[in-house]
Formats: sequence, C-alpha cells, structure tokens
Amino acid sequence: MDFDLFLLICNYIGTIAFAVSGVVKGFKKNLDIFGITLLGILTAVGGGIIRDTMIGQIPKALTDPSSIYLSAAVALMMYLFVRTKKNDNPMEKQMLLFLTTTNLVFDSIGLTVFALIGASAGTDLKLNAMTSGILATLTGVGGGILRDVLVNETPIVLKEDVYAVLALGAGISYHLLVVNLNLPRVPVYLTLFVIFLLIRLAVIKYKLRLPNMDKNTSQH
Repeated sequence: MDFDLFLLICNYIGTIAFAVSGVVKGFKKNLDIFGITLLGILTAVGGGIIRDTMIGQIPKALTDPSSIYLSAAVALMMYLFVRTKKNDNPMEKQMLLFLTTTNLVFDSIGLTVFALIGASAGTDLKLNAMTSGILATLTGVGGGILRDVLVNETPIVLKEDVYAVLALGAGISYHLLVVNLNLPRVPVYLTLFVIFLLIRLAVIKYKLRLPNMDKNTSQH
C-alpha cells in the first residue's frame, strides 16, 4: 500500500477516535451541542495543528478540512445517540460508565495513531530521533491538552499519566526503526501501533502513574 494513502487512512481513524474522546468530555461537562462539537474538533485536529505550526507548515487541517468535517459529524451523531438514551433513567448509570470506558479506549487509540503520524512527519525532516519523538508527543497529546484547558482542567499529561512518555517513546522507536535500521514504514507503523496501544491499555487497567507531588509525599 502507498504510504501516503496508509497515513491518510490512519489519520481518519485517529480523527474519529480523538473526536469521540473530546465529545465524551463534553457530555461529562454538560456542554451544549456547540461546545461538544468544538471539543471534538479541537481534540482531533489540535495536535496536528500544533505540530505543523512548529515545523513551519500551514496546518493540514486548514488546507484539507476533511478532518474537521469528520469530527463535527462524529460529534453530531454521538449527540443524537446520547440524547435518545438520556431520557431513559434506568440507563443513566450504565451510560455514564459506557462513556467513561469509551473515552479511555478511544483516547488510547487516538494517542497511538497520532503519535506515529507525528513521528512520520519527523522522519520526513531528516533530522534526528529526538525531533521525531517531540513531534510525536505534540501530535499525540496536543489536542487533549487543548480539550482539558477549555473545560478548565489541568491536563492529565501534566499531572501523573504516562501519556506523553508513551508518545515520545513511540516517536523515537519509529525513527530508529525506519531511519536507522531502514525497515519498511507500514509494517513498522502497524507493529508499533499494536505495541504502544497495548501498553497504554495496560497502564489504564493497572492504574500505573508517574510519581507526583501528592499528599502521600513524605513531609519534611
């Protein structure tokens, strides 16, 4: 498969995943339909816009707004679906649990997809592994940071989650395998996607966290 076509497909998958994540956050914050749609769009395209701006390119989301349209469509469909279920009181608790689980899973998929897309942009610059890692991190976590800031939350990536560390690791790994070892890009992408998605899901399942300055920190 042509790599550009492969990346386009991955971009749409990541867009849907992150749009769902943003929309779910909007539901949990009781936003109106505009706020829900805005969160979905920003979560989906925000990281890519930050990445492209960093490397001096016009953001792809602006030259080809198909990702914006797709995010808006996802938001509207989810809004209509949740509205039809919300009036069923016995379903409220299950719906909240479903939305929380959906948010975590789709956020993990979006993170992995977009981190590797960012890494691919890094390898195209022909610089170094750290550059690819940084661009992977910006692409993977940028939209989530914008989403959390908009709803007045401290981005989880700044508190304790290993979110950004995984994106950085995926980006550096991609660069080393594709550039240094000269392995084919599509198999490397797919392999790293599976590996880092499974790691992310394991982190969620076992509640693994980076150390932070919480109340359990020893007092001096």
